[in-house]
Amino acid sequence: MISKNRGMILEQIINKTIKFYLENNVAIFHKKNLDISFKKVHNNNELENAIIAKKSTVDYYGVFKGNFISFEAKSTNENFLPKSNIKKHQLDYLRKIKNHGGISFFIILFKHLERFFIISIDKLNLKESLNLTFFEKNGIELELMYPGIIDFVSVIEYL
Repeated sequence: MISKNRGMILEQIINKTIKFYLENNVAIFHKKNLDISFKKVHNNNELENAIIAKKSTVDYYGVFKGNFISFEAKSTNENFLPKSNIKKHQLDYLRKIKNHGGISFFIILFKHLERFFIISIDKLNLKESLNLTFFEKNGIELELMYPGIIDFVSVIEYL
């Protein structure tokens, strides 16, 4: 059974990384929030009947060395990333960012192997199997460094 929070470990690491980048004046990144609407808001700020108003674009966006960057984070407990984990609207959005001169990519965590990869939207081909070998050949492996960050901006120029 797949856990609803399967990406929480990766999200925590990325959030720690972007906090480190901000504190050290390396880059500015933000976690994108879901667009949520509420049917009713009570006087005590209690919210009722929340619904997702529209599909989100991707998980993160920001700026590094004058470049707009947008990326999605995915994790898996398998030796492959199911293609169904990558949504069409996410691919479309990342391709639009790339077409407008931005930098767009995925960060993938193979949890059971504790291996992280970054892969450009240009190299992600959903016609191929998205197994570990695909990411080894087409992506760049990232190291988990102390204090629990993955330095992805250092490899952006190689995407």
